[in-house]
Amino acid sequence: MHTTMNLNLVFASILLICCFNLSAQPSINFYTDLGENNVSQGLFIKSAVLISYRTGRNLLEAGFQADLKNANQNVFSGFSISGSRSFRINHFPIEITGFWISTPFSELLRETNWGGRLKHENNHFGFQIGSNSRTYAFRQKAIREYQIGENAAIIHEVMNLMYSVDYLIKPTGNCWNIGASLTNIDHFILEQETNPMLRLNGLYKISTPLFLYVEAWYKSAGAANLSVNYFGFFFRTGIIWKIR
Repeated sequence: MHTTMNLNLVFASILLICCFNLSAQPSINFYTDLGENNVSQGLFIKSAVLISYRTGRNLLEAGFQADLKNANQNVFSGFSISGSRSFRINHFPIEITGFWISTPFSELLRETNWGGRLKHENNHFGFQIGSNSRTYAFRQKAIREYQIGENAAIIHEVMNLMYSVDYLIKPTGNCWNIGASLTNIDHFILEQETNPMLRLNGLYKISTPLFLYVEAWYKSAGAANLSVNYFGFFFRTGIIWKIR
């Protein structure tokens, strides 16, 4: 029930984005992840589509993620909606973003995140910092089968820290680039503050509207604590199409 509602909400948002402004610049980001982690029970394969519209200083984006191979029984495992606005403070460029993310990652439990973040980019470096509120909620199937009480069905986490530090060896806008990031932010996953992810990425401009990118992600568990453990890794390959 929640998956259907979330999917309808994202599709409606995509439709609104497409109809928002005919003079705006639309963009489609399609990618596939392949990897494994401590809870995936072997190889997992995920695909996602993100559709965005930029008009002036404003950016609207909506997307969904599908599990092609995973221990998760849900086909649609992620839904997101976000809005951003760019501005300058004394010639210092900043982008502010508000977002909502839903990840029904099992038949028993779902996670919802909402919050905001600030972003700054220059020719080689990028920085993001923000905060999100997270809600874990047992789904109706789990509440019925395990007779979970109303007071125990939902857990809220308030004011979780989000961060990202990025570096590119070439200036932004180059026809190819290679970079690295330390972050706890991804499109459909927001990790705990103590579980940063390392990302290595490469981008190549195929033509004026098409960009090919490849990423390798390493996930740790407790990297900011005294004990650091391996959690998982995955590779991502995708295409960005900037429609004119």
